[in-house]
Amino acid sequence: MVNEGLAARGIGDPSMAASALEQLPPRDSTALVRTVRDRLRLAIALEQIPTGKLNQVQVAKQLGVSRMPIRAAIPELVAEGLLEPLAGGGVAVRELTASDVRQVYDVRLALEAKAVRIVAERGTDKDVRRVQKVVDRHLPVFATYDTADLLAADREFHMSILTATDNVHFQRAIVPVWSIVERAMVSVMHIRHVFDSAWNEHAEVARALVDRDPDAAEAAMLQHLSSAADKLVTSIAESAES
Repeated sequence: MVNEGLAARGIGDPSMAASALEQLPPRDSTALVRTVRDRLRLAIALEQIPTGKLNQVQVAKQLGVSRMPIRAAIPELVAEGLLEPLAGGGVAVRELTASDVRQVYDVRLALEAKAVRIVAERGTDKDVRRVQKVVDRHLPVFATYDTADLLAADREFHMSILTATDNVHFQRAIVPVWSIVERAMVSVMHIRHVFDSAWNEHAEVARALVDRDPDAAEAAMLQHLSSAADKLVTSIAESAES
């Protein structure tokens, strides 16, 4: 079971176009809080909400909601490391640091290397084909994607592997760090070759899964994530110095 927000935000989803803070239609309170949470998460990743104190009144106005669902969504975003409580009250959008990125990718390396090995060894043929289809669908056209669609395509690939383990705890374990992953990825969206290499690396992982080669699949995933971590850490560090 992948987090509702991660699973629901796909390519072509109108909620991902233009601003993540467009006004929301009326809905029941539980669904509204989830949607507000997902919109805030995405808006922070896309840098539509700047680092610093979160103006809850302004955000509520932009979303067309009261402050109640904003307040209800905040604890989860604090737990994910996107927001932090302020001593004087309220919360702030945390500054993303190179250390944050390195630590998150250490978690990904441990989790996803094991997951891809399990899929290569024990995944069903249907699940392996599904991973390959994700690559086949995006590889020829990802260069045309905007930032939100690139995030969604990358998310779909990695979540397809975690889902193929048939172990819901892999999927649950990635959720708390994925917000930091996507926020970091936005920092390198202007470097086109980063995503050229990333999608070629996705194709290598999928090929190893199709071949049922756990060693090759694990090695390809480790190389992919290690390379991504190095590029992201460098980008974040350079931004902090400028």
